[in-house]
Amino acid sequence: MRDFYLAGSYRFERQQATVGGVTVNSYAFAEYEDAAGRVLDYGAVALAILAEALGPYPFAELDIVSTPTRALGIEYPGIVVIALRMYGPDNPFGEQALESTTAHEVGHQWFYSLVGNDQLDHPWLDESLTQYATLLYFAGRYGDGGRQGFTGAMQSRFDNSGASGLPIGLPAAAYTPAEYSGIVYGLGPLFFVELEETLGAELFAQILQDYVATYRLRIASE
Repeated sequence: MRDFYLAGSYRFERQQATVGGVTVNSYAFAEYEDAAGRVLDYGAVALAILAEALGPYPFAELDIVSTPTRALGIEYPGIVVIALRMYGPDNPFGEQALESTTAHEVGHQWFYSLVGNDQLDHPWLDESLTQYATLLYFAGRYGDGGRQGFTGAMQSRFDNSGASGLPIGLPAAAYTPAEYSGIVYGLGPLFFVELEETLGAELFAQILQDYVATYRLRIASE
């Protein structure tokens, strides 16, 4: 286990589902019960889709916790943290952001947690692959429309970042915040989309599964 994280509150209430023998828990305050239920659904479906696509989830339990974090989502081994401000009726980012953030953080259970990397020097190895995993979620759940919609969102993120011409594999500190967003969360996953289209979906899926199996509980580098 690469990190340890603990969140607790006497106000937390739990909703629960089981996916392939894995217990998925969604923790939130009672007033956010509806959103917590949707997050549980997003997380459980993402877990099922990604376990099939990438290989088995390594733990017996996955916890999804709402906290007043500044980031929209944060990944830890076996735990997904989602920003509390996205649970309320006035979610400023919209329901799709809640869904994509949840799926993205579940994707980190494979890229960062199961397969480690240097997140400062090679951020694209976990973030870009996790964005591609998020694409697998939308494609697996919603078909071609979901795939095209999320691919378009990544393309727009890159196009609007002003990062044209910058390489994908730079350290995090080499980018401005806008460039980092556009390259690591936009262009990087689009590179994997291009690989999939060039090699064929079946072969690329096997390559990803082999990558996960080879570097399971190890550190991958460029």
